[in-house]
Amino acid sequence: MNIVIGFIPFISTPDGQVVEEVFNLWKNKKNVIELVTDPIDAAEQVKRLSADKVLLVGSSRYAPEGISEKEFTLETNDPWEMLELIRPGLDGRYYVEDIAYGILIFGGYKKVYAIYYKGEYSEEKVKELNKKVEEKVEWLSKL
Repeated sequence: MNIVIGFIPFISTPDGQVVEEVFNLWKNKKNVIELVTDPIDAAEQVKRLSADKVLLVGSSRYAPEGISEKEFTLETNDPWEMLELIRPGLDGRYYVEDIAYGILIFGGYKKVYAIYYKGEYSEEKVKELNKKVEEKVEWLSKL
């Protein structure tokens, strides 16, 4: 099972600092990439790694406080609706949602998994998020 883990940190925010710290723990592992890029480029990077499953780790303006998860699927065939899904990511705001929809639309994947962190920075939060990523990777490897 080839699982690609894409991290989307924003180091200028407490959320992003936690994500960045976890990325630093994972960045030397196979198929771990930083996806602070537009949705189209993100899809190309994931496709180049021949992913069977895609896990994104980041923060979002829509996420609840703490650590949460979401599964993304594409629920439209309408090109204008698809464009609207990724439009914020084309304007330079790279959130998990924009990258996930870009991977679904341009990468051809049926599902993208995501872990969000929203909250303050602390070493404890880094450990908690890292543990959640480990658990999710283990779960995905069994699907």
